[in-house]
Amino acid sequence: MPQFVNVMEKVGVALSEVFHPAIGEPFPVRPERSLKVALVNMPWGRNDAPSLACGILKSGLVAHGHDVTVHYPNLDLSRELTPSVYDTFATASSERLHLFGEWLFGAAAFDEPGGEREYLAEFPELAETFDEAGLTADEVLRLRSEILPAWIRELARRPEWSDYDLIGFTSTFFQNVAAIALARRIKEQHPGPVIVFGGANFDGEMGPEYVRRLPWIDCAVIGEADLALPRLAAALSAGRSPVGIPGVCARGADGELVTTPGEPPFDAMDAMPFPDHSEYFDAVERLGRAEAVGRKPIRLLAEFSRGCWWGQKHHCTFCGLNALGMQFRSKSPGTALREIEELLRRHRIHHIDAVDNIIDMRYLSSLCEELRGRGWDTDLFFEVKANLTADQLALLGAAGIRRVQPGIESLSTHVLGLMRKGSTMLMNVRFLKWARHYRMNVTWNMLSGFPGERDEDFTGQAELAPLLAHLQPPNGVSRIWLERFSPYFTDPGLPIRDVRPREAYRYVYPVPGIDHAAIAYFFDYRAEGVASAEAVRRLSAAVADWRERWQRRPLPILAHRRGPGWLDFHDSRFADGGFTGTLAGWQALAYELCGETARSPKRLHGLLREAGAEASATDVDRLLELFAERRITVSESGKHLALALPLSRSTGAGAD
Repeated sequence: MPQFVNVMEKVGVALSEVFHPAIGEPFPVRPERSLKVALVNMPWGRNDAPSLACGILKSGLVAHGHDVTVHYPNLDLSRELTPSVYDTFATASSERLHLFGEWLFGAAAFDEPGGEREYLAEFPELAETFDEAGLTADEVLRLRSEILPAWIRELARRPEWSDYDLIGFTSTFFQNVAAIALARRIKEQHPGPVIVFGGANFDGEMGPEYVRRLPWIDCAVIGEADLALPRLAAALSAGRSPVGIPGVCARGADGELVTTPGEPPFDAMDAMPFPDHSEYFDAVERLGRAEAVGRKPIRLLAEFSRGCWWGQKHHCTFCGLNALGMQFRSKSPGTALREIEELLRRHRIHHIDAVDNIIDMRYLSSLCEELRGRGWDTDLFFEVKANLTADQLALLGAAGIRRVQPGIESLSTHVLGLMRKGSTMLMNVRFLKWARHYRMNVTWNMLSGFPGERDEDFTGQAELAPLLAHLQPPNGVSRIWLERFSPYFTDPGLPIRDVRPREAYRYVYPVPGIDHAAIAYFFDYRAEGVASAEAVRRLSAAVADWRERWQRRPLPILAHRRGPGWLDFHDSRFADGGFTGTLAGWQALAYELCGETARSPKRLHGLLREAGAEASATDVDRLLELFAERRITVSESGKHLALALPLSRSTGAGAD
């Protein structure tokens, strides 16, 4: 606790102000006695990173005087299966829609669920996942019916579970059925501890339905747990019922379920404790790093903000993140810097992944400037918006932010408008260009299936792809899935029809009486007015070729060297040869002026005149046509963007 108090003192916030708000005595946070608490991170949670939820909640509970231990059974299973097999099942591309990892734990969680062969017949594409894992279908069935149930039973038999007053399971993404399975078996063998669930899988109406139908779950936190879980622990320490605590779903004395609405989103971000990841590293050392994690680098997870400042204004139509907390809240730059420094110092790990949905733009002029001056060899990850400029990307790179996810999603301005992304094709290409120049790894995808899209949106992207062969390709092309909490799900005015839970839920949760529509996060649907399958296939083929070229060496190149008054080009994007000539004089200057950002002919002509170049508006128009013919620019809506990467560049040319 003293360490946590010191953190609070640094940011000038008292514990009593944050964790004991003036809401009355019914919900005190200070416990009457210390509880012994277990927090559990089940498969298929990442094996290369500690659980951020468990780390933060542990620090908060310890600050209130409780004795907390975080358990990492996911690492035990990773060692049991080998990290390669574990990673395949944890990251399978079919996992989201087919709930494959969840289904694997079905026999461990539910009595005689059956339907195994029917499930595999329903989703024959899962055979690719089996092949990737090096397993046959029969071996996968044995894993589900014998190996995983035996593993859960052995895990539940550990005597230490009886020592706990409270056992909390974090459930996000595809660790729900594994958590349900262990919770059930613990309850059968160690009936004393109170079992509570929380996490994204328990947001909204999902949590109450699970508690209603699964009697071994005593209660659940619905939404953010920063205040709800300490209050729940305080109630238990005093022998009181958790019924009535804001954000908690629990059974009353009569057995009826009571879900108390939560309070406004937790916004005292600077008062959040830094996560305690000590048990993760203890487990890695105990199990063996290579045996539990594999050859991947270990990544620390950190949270600097919650919500989405863009989504507050324009919620992307397909996005189901931030279920009940779109309001953007962030830590001050100073607190964010202190947390990064503390994580680096404590664990000596260079890789830190921010789980934020979008970076706080204040960080560009504060946190990033500070990090640039520290000289640490960090490898940070942030989600960003694709409208960042070349100079802003340069700053991110200098700050040690080497990996970014910009939410590009499409290179069609029309489709981006359907998404409410607030970006354009030119903006997204500009981002890819300068991210490549500053050697940043970009995670992005192309999406289809938006009502109102047209075939030309996808054939146009297919034609554009070869011009961008020197830039980092997307991971692939996929159809959007309908997520709970997204505008497509919540807004009946949008053209999405026949909404129903994904068929996989019927196989994964064979619980009598359970409402699959209440627990589902992914839904089947019918969208009106989408592009043809052939148009999407053309784009998929172009992306596959783009990705295949990036598997070879040397990588495709489009770059120019600068000399005094000239640019020398090298282009290896095309088998029939690209542009390898030279531009000189005002023509070279014109190309560079289109490099920082897209220019209209009028604006380009004005900039050339300011630079003293003697070129008419007609000359500029003809030159831009020549650039297009040589495939060294892309254009849209009368603006032109240079595609070649400079080997050196001057900054500050400004934007239109």
